[in-house]
Amino acid sequence: MAGLVTALMVGYVGPVKGYLDQRAELRDERGKLAMLVERRDAFRTQLAALGQDPVLEARARQLGLVKPGERAFLVRGDLDPAPPVREGGGDDGPFGWVTGRF
Repeated sequence: MAGLVTALMVGYVGPVKGYLDQRAELRDERGKLAMLVERRDAFRTQLAALGQDPVLEARARQLGLVKPGERAFLVRGDLDPAPPVREGGGDDGPFGWVTGRF
């Protein structure tokens, strides 16, 4: 009798394990689906915004386009100002006051 019960239990282990594995996989796939739906919605929002006039104009300006009747100017040279030169020549380190003296 004990052998029969053991055989029945061993027979159920495989299907139960398979069921639990499939349940875990389904949970993971639902999580991935939720993330993809969220990404899709974000893309739809971006796509809808691209058709609006202010967004189109900003993108055109980034590409260097101008409106009819406007003048385009080309600025040459470095737009970043040089870092300020500190008087005294010291650095910002912990002993900057010493290096500024010599």
